[in-house]
Amino acid sequence: MSLKYIDKELEKYIIDLRRHFHMHPELSWQEEKTSDRILEELTSMGIKAKKVAKTGVIGIINPDKEGPVLAMRADIDALPVKEETGLEFESKNEGVMHACGHDTHAAMLLGAAKAMSKIKDKIGKVVLVFQPAEEFIKDGGAKHMIESGFLEDEKVDRMIAIHIWADIESGKAALQPGPVMASSDTFHIHITGKGGHGAQPQFAIDPIPVGVNIVNNFQQIISRYISPVDPAVLSVTAFNSGSSENVIPETALLMGTVRAFKHETRDGIKEQMEKIIAGVCEANRAQYKFDYFYGSAPTINDDDTVALGRDIMAGIIGEENVVTQDPQMGSEDFSYYLEKVPGSMMFLGAKIEEKYKPHHNPKFFVDENAFKYGAEYFVQYAVAFGEV
Repeated sequence: MSLKYIDKELEKYIIDLRRHFHMHPELSWQEEKTSDRILEELTSMGIKAKKVAKTGVIGIINPDKEGPVLAMRADIDALPVKEETGLEFESKNEGVMHACGHDTHAAMLLGAAKAMSKIKDKIGKVVLVFQPAEEFIKDGGAKHMIESGFLEDEKVDRMIAIHIWADIESGKAALQPGPVMASSDTFHIHITGKGGHGAQPQFAIDPIPVGVNIVNNFQQIISRYISPVDPAVLSVTAFNSGSSENVIPETALLMGTVRAFKHETRDGIKEQMEKIIAGVCEANRAQYKFDYFYGSAPTINDDDTVALGRDIMAGIIGEENVVTQDPQMGSEDFSYYLEKVPGSMMFLGAKIEEKYKPHHNPKFFVDENAFKYGAEYFVQYAVAFGEV
C-alpha cells in the first residue's frame, strides 16, 4: 500500500477532526458549528473559502489557475439517532449521531485539502464542497449547493466523492461505472371513507380494507409491470388508521418509498401506483389524495472518472483490493451533481468483522485506519486530473 501525501501527522489530523465532528453532530440544515469549524480549518490552510446554501462551505485551491477544474464533495450532516457505541468520543448531542459516516467524509476531505495546500504547483484548480443536509430526502442539500451556482461559476469539469462503507472490508474500495445507488422517492396516500359503528359496516365506507387492497395490488407493480432485469423497490412502510376497537375510522394514511435506477422506471411506478389507488378507491366508494415526492435521483458513475479513480486506488491499496459491488438500493443526493457534470462516488471499505454494525445503526462503527486511503485518493486524483 502506497501513500505519497498523507503522512502520520496528517493521518492524526484527520482522525482527530473526525472525532471532533463525531462528538458534535448536527442534523440537516442545522450544521452551523460544523460548517464554522470547516471554514476555520480551510482559512488556516490559506484556502479561499465561504459559506453557501446556509450551512454549506465551498473552498477553492488555485482559484485563478487555468486548466480542467475538479470538484470534491463531502457531506456533513448527522442523523436523529441515539448513539450506543460507548466510544470515548461518543456524541455529546443527545439523540443525534453521525451514524452514516459523514463525520469521516468531512475529515478526509479536510485532510486532503491540507495536503493539497502544500503542493499547489502539482495540481490544478480544485473546488472543495462541504454539503449540508444529504440525509434530508425531500429537500436535500445538493440541490441548494448547485443553485448557489458554484458549478458554473468555477467551471467545474468533473466531480468526485467518497462514501465510507461499513459493508466492505477495511483496506478495500468499490468503484465502478454505471448506476451505483438508487433514486429515493417517498409517498403519502390519504384515503377518506365514512366512519361508522364497528357492528354496522354497511353504513360506513371503511378505509382500512381499501388501504389493504391498495397495498396488495402494489406488489404486482414490481413483479409484473417492471422488467425483472430492471431492479426497483416499492415499500409501504406505514399504515395508520383508527384508534378504537368498535369504531370504523373515517381516514387512513399509507406512507412508503420507491427506489429505482432509471428515471423512466420511477415515473412508470408512480403512474401505476395512481392507477391502482384510483381504481381501488372508485370500486369501494372512497376518496383519495396521492402525494408523491421525488427525492434523490439515481447515482450513475461516469466511465472515464471511474477508470482514473480505479488506477489511482490500485496504486494506493493494491489492484486486488479495488473491487466492485452490487448497486445499492440506498440513495445519495450526490446524484444531482452527476446530472450536471461527469463524476463518480467511491465506496471506501471500513469494516472490521467483529465490530460490524450497519449504517444508520446506533452502534455504527468504522475503522479509523481506512481514512488515510480516502484522503490520499482525493489528493492523488487532483494530481492526476491536473495532468489530463
